[in-house]
Amino acid sequence: MKTVGLAAATSALVVVLTTSACGGGPATAQAGASTTTGEKIARSAGPLSRATDRTDLGNGISIVISAPKSFVPTASASPVVPRGVGFDMTLENNGTTPYRPTLLSLSASANGTSIQQVVDSTQGYSGVLGQDEILPGRSARFSVAFAVPAEKAAVRVDAQPDPGHGATVTVFDGVA
Repeated sequence: MKTVGLAAATSALVVVLTTSACGGGPATAQAGASTTTGEKIARSAGPLSRATDRTDLGNGISIVISAPKSFVPTASASPVVPRGVGFDMTLENNGTTPYRPTLLSLSASANGTSIQQVVDSTQGYSGVLGQDEILPGRSARFSVAFAVPAEKAAVRVDAQPDPGHGATVTVFDGVA
């Protein structure tokens, strides 16, 4: 009987640890825990969205963003910068009308300062331009990159599905 009880307790602990590690449980603040400037910047403007989370942009449109990938842009990149961070994105249309991805406005900041989008087609970072309409029930994938400082930085990426309407939503907030 002790073996069954021990196995049940171990299973419960694994579930709790897995749920906590995956972000499934409630966030708790530790009293007296110190925070860095980057952490304060990352927390200051709204809820965090981790890589691979599906984020609702409104009107049936959602976006899934990959973990950031640091890279050195090629000489043909625009603008020419020493370091970039790239994201693979999937835009999903679960609405009732076609969506034009060219309406999607992406903006980013590093350590609280606005940063530029980098187009480096050689490495696959061409952005959302030229994408066809996304029909209801369909999705489109694309890759976007931003210029970042040489050292790791608190990076935030915001999306607005239609600059004329709707709110800006944070789709990534982390260190890259």
